[in-house]
Amino acid sequence: MSWERLALGDFARLFGTHEDEITEDCREYIAEADFRFRRLADDERATVLRDVLSRIASPEFDVAGPDRLAKWERGWGENLNGLREGKDLDALVPRYIRPGQPVRLDRDYVMPLDPSFELQWFAVFRRWLFRTYFEAADAVYEFGCGSGFNLAECARLYPTKEYVGLDWAKASTDIVDELGERYGWRMRGVPFDFFNPDEAVKLRDNAVVFTVGALEQTGTNHGAFVDYLLDAAPALVVHVEPIVEWYDADHPIDDAAIRFHRRRGYWSGFPERLRALEEEGRVRILKTQRAHFGSLYIEGYSQLIWMPVE
Repeated sequence: MSWERLALGDFARLFGTHEDEITEDCREYIAEADFRFRRLADDERATVLRDVLSRIASPEFDVAGPDRLAKWERGWGENLNGLREGKDLDALVPRYIRPGQPVRLDRDYVMPLDPSFELQWFAVFRRWLFRTYFEAADAVYEFGCGSGFNLAECARLYPTKEYVGLDWAKASTDIVDELGERYGWRMRGVPFDFFNPDEAVKLRDNAVVFTVGALEQTGTNHGAFVDYLLDAAPALVVHVEPIVEWYDADHPIDDAAIRFHRRRGYWSGFPERLRALEEEGRVRILKTQRAHFGSLYIEGYSQLIWMPVE
């Protein structure tokens, strides 16, 4: 059996950067973790693709939207209970990062040797992302902060910054408040609904806003949140999300991701809206980077980074 390994250059390419922009702590993580994987044989790939398409066509998956609050309340409640039961920050790992499955890499399915391959990849990606874009910020706001998983990691890197976790689920904001109290971080949770943004929620100066797999839940109803951000005028906005417009419908594995995206009702139309705003001189788009890495069903780590123009 032939094993390949993601190396430093692969991470730089997938992140849309250069090797010399990968920080030393990320390099150490890449060297220590097991990023070996194998390519699937043709029959294995065909079986995985057939199973993925079959599950997408089944009633197994529900549709994203404003009526799913109760489900998210239960889901983040499980993470909150784990935290309160005395578990460490591993209790915050979102349940949708599933171990032991094939992952997407360069428009193909590959099988990792380490069952936690995706989680380890995400650990390197987050650290690089935060080091690259958050270092100069005085405050960091995560909208749709979920289990607090990302805020906790950022606070470990930069413990003196101010952190605000915003989510419509009370369990989520309770997690953020508890993290602040337990670890002494300047961190608080604030209720916030993407579908009905509260204009009373103000951002402090020199703030970075980010979302990770959160705006995907808004479908085509992201306009109100964009308007909120234009008014709030953060220094930088960083989205790490699946972006359906960046797949190639003529490629079978990309097409499966498109089908899953549509089946779940995930967000669409956002890149077009942002480009229109840039043409109007209201925003500046700094980076668009397809992930070319993801879970069994979708690439959830594409980057779209922009800033409002006053």
